[in-house]
Amino acid sequence: MMAKTYFGLEGVLAKELQVLGARNVKAANRAVFFEGDLGFVYKANLWTRTALRILVPIAHFKIRNEEELYRKLKEVAWEDYFEVTKTFVIDANVFARQYKNSLFIAQRSKDAVVDRFREKSGRRPSVHTQNPDIRINVHIANEKVTVSLDSSGESLHKRGYRTEADRAPISEVLAAGILKLSGWDALRDFVDPMCGSGTFLVEAALMAHNIPANIFRKDFAFKNWKGFDQELFGLLFDKALEKEKNFHFNIYGFDRSAMVLRKTQKNLRNALMLEQVQTEQADFMEFTRPEYFRDHGLVVFNPPYGEKMEADIPELYRGIGDTLKREFAGFEVWLFTSSAEGLKNVGLKPSKKIQLYNGKLESWLVKYEVYEGSKKHT
Repeated sequence: MMAKTYFGLEGVLAKELQVLGARNVKAANRAVFFEGDLGFVYKANLWTRTALRILVPIAHFKIRNEEELYRKLKEVAWEDYFEVTKTFVIDANVFARQYKNSLFIAQRSKDAVVDRFREKSGRRPSVHTQNPDIRINVHIANEKVTVSLDSSGESLHKRGYRTEADRAPISEVLAAGILKLSGWDALRDFVDPMCGSGTFLVEAALMAHNIPANIFRKDFAFKNWKGFDQELFGLLFDKALEKEKNFHFNIYGFDRSAMVLRKTQKNLRNALMLEQVQTEQADFMEFTRPEYFRDHGLVVFNPPYGEKMEADIPELYRGIGDTLKREFAGFEVWLFTSSAEGLKNVGLKPSKKIQLYNGKLESWLVKYEVYEGSKKHT
């Protein structure tokens, strides 16, 4: 099988899959290859926090042109995998100079599937691009073709709890990956001082309580496959719920906007985490450390940058640095941003810098260890 992920999260996802029980785990570019049985397909979709989708290969072959692709795809026994009454879509990923148009590849692939059904049953399945029952992935690298069933359907970042979003919200998968890279272990307090619609807060809380990332999702494409084992899935789902843990520290979220905090609270409520996370209105530029804070903890946040908000970036990031030095001595801080200019103005020396992408924007996850004496060195 193959799990897709974002650039920079391959190692995190590989470790997740190993812990879940995957075999022969190998990280690649934006993907992790692994082996497992049908039950593991269900389990990986439920539990993995940093996978975007789980693909199950069903055919490998070589081609020299589009007609050969059509012929070999038509030889696949599609009727063994799904009913003619199901809707489907083709996702084509083409890495070959001789095929300039991936849309044409998707079209020929669709024709092959439809013609196979028509010849076998006299009926044809419908294509549905928005919300199909079945997703088929056709991956072409030079002459090599891998055909897979996408077991996830919609991308796994769509957890099901986020019904409210602030401007330019971070992907749930990316947020979970950042938390994993930060070393969030649920053995200390967690703070997001610019929480927006609360994605870091929800993901941190789900991790802290050992609740599967996708427990709130109603739909997975594998439920529409022939041979879907409802009983096995139900058993894995129930077992997942039994693994919930108690969390003995605190999670805090702050934002300067009352309207944004209401969105945060709605998302927390959807994830059944409203009572586990404390939210409060506060402007980070004028932040005063609350008396209830412990002397140390983990701070992870995604401040605004050019694409996200109209702001004077150097001034904003200088203010962020000043608040961190003034109010967060003893805390381990991880800041995620797409603003290289902003980072130059924080006024703290990073101890670690990890390159990631937020959509197409080159971004950085930067670690600062804020000591009592940090103020003196600026």
